[in-house]
Amino acid sequence: MTINLPARTTDTLSVFISGSIAIRHLSSAVTARIAAIVERDLPVLIGDARGVDNAVQRLIAERGTTNVTVFCADGFPRNNVGDWPVRNIAGEGRHGTAAFHAVKDRAMAVEAGAGLVIWDGRSRGSLANIHRLCARGCFVAVWLEREGRFENLNSDEARAAFVARYPSCAH
Repeated sequence: MTINLPARTTDTLSVFISGSIAIRHLSSAVTARIAAIVERDLPVLIGDARGVDNAVQRLIAERGTTNVTVFCADGFPRNNVGDWPVRNIAGEGRHGTAAFHAVKDRAMAVEAGAGLVIWDGRSRGSLANIHRLCARGCFVAVWLEREGRFENLNSDEARAAFVARYPSCAH
């Protein structure tokens, strides 16, 4: 299975994988996309939250992936299944809030060359990550959990259409 990422070298393309904390299990389609990322040994940037972050961490740890950086905002990660290197990005606002943890998401979106977002259609943080990546013109594969399908945002037109359907939220 191909991941449909833009043609870049593995030296320059890191993939920011994020998603909703309400999603604790990954579909076979999402697992296949992540397997393609791992097979290409693309650097993975991932957060430390429960839900998708933790599920993806478990999956890629089982596959023996080492090309991973876990981002956290609290000095040490809440989850780091593979004992990978950690980047602490100082949180802003009240400790433990979404705003506190959004700082690390913004940092990952700036560093990433592409994104994979597993979205339940409700998570404001996941939608904000999609918007951040789209604003930079990155390829973003969005798994729409409710619809059970991917939407590949691989052109300016596709990114603009998605952003128009799902306006930004303050996060």
